[in-house]
Amino acid sequence: MRYIYNMLVLILICAQAVFADEQLSSITVKVSGLKNDNGVVRVALFNNEEKYRDAKGAANKAMAFMKEIAPIKNKEATCTFTKVPYGTYAIKLFHDEDNSGEFHTNMLGMPKVEYGFSNNAKGTLGPAPFDKASFQVNVPEITQSISIQ
Repeated sequence: MRYIYNMLVLILICAQAVFADEQLSSITVKVSGLKNDNGVVRVALFNNEEKYRDAKGAANKAMAFMKEIAPIKNKEATCTFTKVPYGTYAIKLFHDEDNSGEFHTNMLGMPKVEYGFSNNAKGTLGPAPFDKASFQVNVPEITQSISIQ
């Protein structure tokens, strides 16, 4: 019985050491340049280039590592992602004026809504590429200031 107790204690100590090594951060996203205070800003955080690239719309919920909805005040919005493991990330966001959760496009697929990307990256005939929008999370707190396009 004492052997089992000692093994459980050892396992708990090892597990604590493993989880204590994981470094976590918070990412604050500040959005400016919105044309009005209607609706919300939908923000998606990606930790994978493939999911970032394959996400349809500016902030596809199913593909995102984390997502937030930011209220708008004075044509600005702010939200914070917490407990984000250190790594490489990219952000897509859009102004959801009608609060439908939909990224509206015209018949040609061009956005009918305001949108933005981390690093204020811009795309050519599509979203900004991951390598331009990506940033390193390696400190406890990071701020990404994004101007709407």
